[in-house]
Amino acid sequence: MAINIVTPKAPMAPALPPGIAPAFALVQEKFPKVGEKIAKMWGSVVLQEYLSKTIFDERGGRQGFPMPVVSALMLLHEYHSTLIPEVSSGDTWDEAK
Repeated sequence: MAINIVTPKAPMAPALPPGIAPAFALVQEKFPKVGEKIAKMWGSVVLQEYLSKTIFDERGGRQGFPMPVVSALMLLHEYHSTLIPEVSSGDTWDEAK
């Protein structure tokens, strides 16, 4: 009797321009779980929220990321924000300005 073990495949890295790809590679190398989440959420508004919360942790008592990783996350956040539509705040007066 053979046991068939299926392991989930890691999400593929998003297609990134040459100036951005090394940032993703660094995050994926140093913090694989964060890299996996980025790959899974790429192209969604949810990723912007995740990156914001990851970069600017408000929970306190955390060590934080090394500066090169913070820079890479910020670069990914900035680039990704150009790919998704702007989210409405729901405040009509803000949109009218």
